Amino acid sequence: MDPYTSTSTVHDQGRPTHRLPVEILACILNFLFPEPGDSHAGRSKSEMAEVYRLRMVSKLWKDLIEDVPTLWTHVSIAYPTAVVRDCLRWSKNHFLRIRIFHVYITSAEALFERLQLLQPHAHRWITLCYSTKGGPAVDEAQIKIFLESPAPMLQNIYVNLSAFTPGVEVDLASGRAEGVKHLTLQEGLLPWSSSLLRGLETFSMLVEETVPVEEILDIFVKSPALRYFELSCERAEGQNNPTALATRSLDTVAASLKEVVIHNTHPHIITRILSEISMPSCESVEVSADFTALGGDLQTLDQAIAQFRPRIRETLSLGGRTKLLVSSESDFEWSSPLKHKGFQFSFGISGIAPGRLIEWIRNLSALLEAPLELEISLTTPDRQTLETLGEWGEVTKLRIPWMGDPSPYESDEVVSVPNFLGDVRVDSIPGLSWNFPNLRELDVYSVGYHPLEIFGMLNKRYLPDSYVRAMAGLGISIQTPPQIDLRVKGSIEGGNATIMMALENHWGVTSLKTNHSLTDE
Repeated sequence: MDPYTSTSTVHDQGRPTHRLPVEILACILNFLFPEPGDSHAGRSKSEMAEVYRLRMVSKLWKDLIEDVPTLWTHVSIAYPTAVVRDCLRWSKNHFLRIRIFHVYITSAEALFERLQLLQPHAHRWITLCYSTKGGPAVDEAQIKIFLESPAPMLQNIYVNLSAFTPGVEVDLASGRAEGVKHLTLQEGLLPWSSSLLRGLETFSMLVEETVPVEEILDIFVKSPALRYFELSCERAEGQNNPTALATRSLDTVAASLKEVVIHNTHPHIITRILSEISMPSCESVEVSADFTALGGDLQTLDQAIAQFRPRIRETLSLGGRTKLLVSSESDFEWSSPLKHKGFQFSFGISGIAPGRLIEWIRNLSALLEAPLELEISLTTPDRQTLETLGEWGEVTKLRIPWMGDPSPYESDEVVSVPNFLGDVRVDSIPGLSWNFPNLRELDVYSVGYHPLEIFGMLNKRYLPDSYVRAMAGLGISIQTPPQIDLRVKGSIEGGNATIMMALENHWGVTSLKTNHSLTDE
């Protein structure tokens, strides 16, 4: 992208474009290059190169493009210095959207050259996206001076200070941007007295440092129009014990809040926020925590989600099958179905045994008097986890989305899912049954089990009716599982055609999806 490439001055009055009014040409340009808005993506370097190429069409186009300020209001550190200068000049007095990602720059000198150009225009900044991740080593103090430039018109701030000293505090915009609506902080802190924490509509803080819970709670008071809240922190000052939390009431009402996300945070912090902030309009809650320090006790999670129980009941009753992702023998995520248009929830729980999780989910659904049906996504089919989950009658779908790293397990601990499903169980009363007794869907497409292995599982799991009747005559009950929908890797053509046809027509199979019939759910 060379802004100083010579441009044509030839006027071909026969061209239809030259007969169009200037106003219409300007509208066409704005349609082709709409303002990128406040997203982090902004206007790419290739898009700006296209703008410069259009300047070469004729002198008329050159003058017109330079006279349309909205084509120049987005400024990226990825642009050459000359292009940054052009943007600042031809955007006139319009607001600027600044995007500075260190990864797009090759040297500290080039970075500071562009920052020095941008800093005098801080009074025009409306969006600032700044990330120190990647790129050359820079002087932290100089970057801090830039970020603290008085920018009173800022409305959208995204700042990632992952390359800075841990726990660094930066007074963004010198605290003078009182109109900020959207604020995202990664690996950096603001002074808690900053005016930027008032009047927010979206707030996101992802840090590894200690944050004071009282200040976090105060954000809801300072920002009554808050619609989105996200927090991820390892530690917090002012954590309370479960006994004290149980007596707390919902002190503050976040009437506008639609979505709350709290990840990788101590359970007491989650409970402190969700038990003190009333969220009557919340449509989605997503939390995750490690319960190892609490001995796997989920009492705090019960307290945290208490205000959402009526909406969880509705999701369980109307949304259908919920999902349980099992990443390891002590790492789980229970979530609502994505297609459900009502209340969405996701509870990430680690540091707990699968049996205790099962008990908690069952108790919650029983308390809510709501039906429970589960889809299990298992990334590493270890024997202990499968044996625990295999007793659940609530599981109607089993899916292996990908194969996790088996190295943490002994060689005999990771088992074949088809073999496990084919294993027969002897019940306490005279009878036979199988693992996952109510399974109706099996998706092992990503694993690539051989079709013969799956066919063998079907023959073990679904016995002929004549044999079932004969055993019933001997007083032995056989609990034949329901027929199953299969999703497997294979082709109805070539060497596997015969076995794939046998799978599709097996009496235990309702439907078969293969490479050719595969459709996204």
